[in-house]
Amino acid sequence: MKRTWIMTIIAAIMIAYVLFIHYYRNGPVAITGENPIVVAVNTGNPPMEFRDPETTQMQGFDIDLAAAIGRVSARPVTWVDSTFEQLIPTLLSGRANMIISGFYDIPARHVLFDFIPYLTTGSQFYTSAEHDDIHTLTDLCGKTVTTIQGTSFAEQAARWSARNCEAHGKPAIKVMWDSDLGQQLSNLREGRSSAALHGQEVVAFIVGLRGGHFRPIAAPINQTNIVAAFRKGDIQNETLFSEALTRIRQSNDFINIAKKWNLSNNIKQ
Repeated sequence: MKRTWIMTIIAAIMIAYVLFIHYYRNGPVAITGENPIVVAVNTGNPPMEFRDPETTQMQGFDIDLAAAIGRVSARPVTWVDSTFEQLIPTLLSGRANMIISGFYDIPARHVLFDFIPYLTTGSQFYTSAEHDDIHTLTDLCGKTVTTIQGTSFAEQAARWSARNCEAHGKPAIKVMWDSDLGQQLSNLREGRSSAALHGQEVVAFIVGLRGGHFRPIAAPINQTNIVAAFRKGDIQNETLFSEALTRIRQSNDFINIAKKWNLSNNIKQ
């Protein structure tokens, strides 16, 4: 009798421990009717966020991260999908609680937003097989480089050109804008531009996806953080994200998501 009683207590302790670990790692079951976390996203930015061409379902690192944030916070997640240049108005207007969309920590954005970093990255020039005259970055002087409209890449290309082309008596890089990544790749293939500037995580994805047709020209020209963005003073959503991110990191879910999308080297320490 005494042995049975002891075994019952041990079993109860073990069950309680398992439930505690599950709760700590995954959070409670979402409460029906709980207000959703509304995330602004631009699904033209693989591997961070993009749509499956067959199912049109959203996928990518940021999609998995936001889903994990919702899970451990016991909140459903909904999305506002727009062009990149509409991400900022979407957040500032209150139509979203946060931006989780390959968003870079640009100093000029600090006036409008609070940031929580979660990955590191850099801006990288790349080109395609059609441009066999491009071997080094200085080969871009006088050439056309394409960037995504609404991003900071055009300004970065112009600054790099001023330091490395004009300052040495070479012609400036000519910058053009694309509406999305698909148009950028088309401009490269069809010769309207000689190179493009994008985040190293996107360049790596493109290079791997296209079987060597696209290639980086050199290492990234700078380093920055990929961040979640919040309206200034929005302590509630900043705290929600920060606490959930800590729990996701502690459970190794963050590492597993990064491995899934080949971003282990980009993890922010």
